[in-house]
Amino acid sequence: MKKYRILAALIIINLCLGGIYAWSVFVPDLINNYGYNTAQTQIVFGTAVCFLTLSMLFTGVLENKIGPRWMVIISSALMFTGYFAASFSGSNFLVLWLCCGVINGIAISFGYVCILSVSMRWFEKQKGFACGMVIAGYGFGAILLSSVAQMLLNHGWDVMRIFKILGICFGAIIFVCGLQIANPIWQGKQTMVPTITYRSVFRRPRFFVLAITVGLGTFSGLMFIGNLKPIAYSFGYNSFIALLSIWLVSIGNTVGRIMGGIAYDRFKAATLKFILFIVAVSALLLVMGNISSIVFLLFLISVGMSYGALIANIPVQVAEEYGHQNFGMVYPMVVFVHGLAALLAAPLGGFIFDNYHSYRPAMIIASFISFACFVGFSLAYRKTIKYEV
Repeated sequence: MKKYRILAALIIINLCLGGIYAWSVFVPDLINNYGYNTAQTQIVFGTAVCFLTLSMLFTGVLENKIGPRWMVIISSALMFTGYFAASFSGSNFLVLWLCCGVINGIAISFGYVCILSVSMRWFEKQKGFACGMVIAGYGFGAILLSSVAQMLLNHGWDVMRIFKILGICFGAIIFVCGLQIANPIWQGKQTMVPTITYRSVFRRPRFFVLAITVGLGTFSGLMFIGNLKPIAYSFGYNSFIALLSIWLVSIGNTVGRIMGGIAYDRFKAATLKFILFIVAVSALLLVMGNISSIVFLLFLISVGMSYGALIANIPVQVAEEYGHQNFGMVYPMVVFVHGLAALLAAPLGGFIFDNYHSYRPAMIIASFISFACFVGFSLAYRKTIKYEV
């Protein structure tokens, strides 16, 4: 069926866009070969996520005007430009930040919002399933990229050369898949016109509860994802365990997105409370003293699953309460706080490590923020109420 062919194309696109979650695989080489410090590498990662969410404020509206196909084509052009230009950055932090941070973040935004919208339009009665599947592709992309990148690094490839290859491959794949994307035929070429105003959105406390939840709830996950490889090294583990940590967090992220989306279809907002509790506990357990590599990796699976499930629940929650016609306007505003958290979380972990040679203080902070988010959401968010103008 056509909708499953489109769903497959959406998943493949997200596999490419989700490569940002493999950023930590490049961190040691950028530090050792080009003189960057840990905080600088995490500023690049945080900037990418921040600009991803910041540019959603206009890409969500733009998708309603030009359609999803052109959005994905623009994404492919930007993704090629970002990685390809970054291959010439060398030890110039400003160029690396601009290309891998700003340009790649905007590239992801152009594809990500419309992919979510299109998937839920085709699967009206299975929004949680569709959203979970395409976002799972986004999470699984880190497994593919980290595996390929580590293999190339082990064979002596320079990180800048890898950036060049990524730009060419990702740009081409996203472009080809983008040609398959279209809205359901019953929508024709009509645009999705919002039925609410910004003022009415900001008047409702539920908007702020959702926004703060996605920001604070993903804080610890962002800190771990951006620093995964150096975190493993700081615990004394070898390069294989470091790479395995990226794989397992990515697998957990992928499974969490699928399970989180499906769970929302049945349990609604109660799913978020459980997820937030797991986030807080997972971050806290990693602060414990010396732990075996097996325990370390199991905890990371939990971190990845809870992070992915939370990310999968938020867009469905927004679409459920505000309607599809308002999704492109409201969701970017909600998830923007996630971008602000990324700009703080990963760089904070890198800064603390640069100055104290340990990630444990950063983990304690992340656990405290996650627990506060769980308590706040449980007290502030009641049963799901359909948004009414």
